[in-house]
Amino acid sequence: MILGLLLFIIVTEGRYFGKRLLRWGYNRRSVAFEVRDDWELWEVLIKRLNIGNSEEFLDLGTQTGHLPRLVARKRGFEGHVVGIDWSEEMILEARRQSRLEGSASRTRFLCRDVQDPLPFDDDSFTLVTCVTGLLNGLKTPTSLFNEIQRVLKVKGQVAFRLDSQPRRPTAIRHPSWFTKRLEPLGFQQTETVPWTPQYAILIFQLLEK
Repeated sequence: MILGLLLFIIVTEGRYFGKRLLRWGYNRRSVAFEVRDDWELWEVLIKRLNIGNSEEFLDLGTQTGHLPRLVARKRGFEGHVVGIDWSEEMILEARRQSRLEGSASRTRFLCRDVQDPLPFDDDSFTLVTCVTGLLNGLKTPTSLFNEIQRVLKVKGQVAFRLDSQPRRPTAIRHPSWFTKRLEPLGFQQTETVPWTPQYAILIFQLLEK
């Protein structure tokens, strides 16, 4: 029974209960996330998203901040990037690495649960990304979508990861799942771009509030 309960928590990524246990395990993986050799994938994503040098950029579920850190290190970048993750250890590692890389003045990393209101003013960002497994762990992502709409500027973009080969019940989901929830908030899907054999990226633009 205990084994089955643990398996349920892992498969559902803590959507229903067991979030404290999941957070503990996630914290312990911070170093492993940093040493993984996936930098090329993030470089590809930056090009796919056409991230500019003056972007005000928010990355949700940032892990150790690979994507924000790469953006901040772009030649000529003069914008600002923020990464949010619920793991204290992931955020500490992201801050440490940004200091070592010399990008700390252009980056900000916050430990926060995205099911709480985002700590930013309205219309703070030109781009929001949610391209890790963050959404899989949310039982009801509606509040997060509302917050993304609030902090994103009109004509700004948001990018989500789509699991193109679902392997588990919590895999999110289908393009229509996103459009059904985002179109009433003023978003329009503009592009679907391939990223890896398992994942594609859905890009939406906020047309109006």
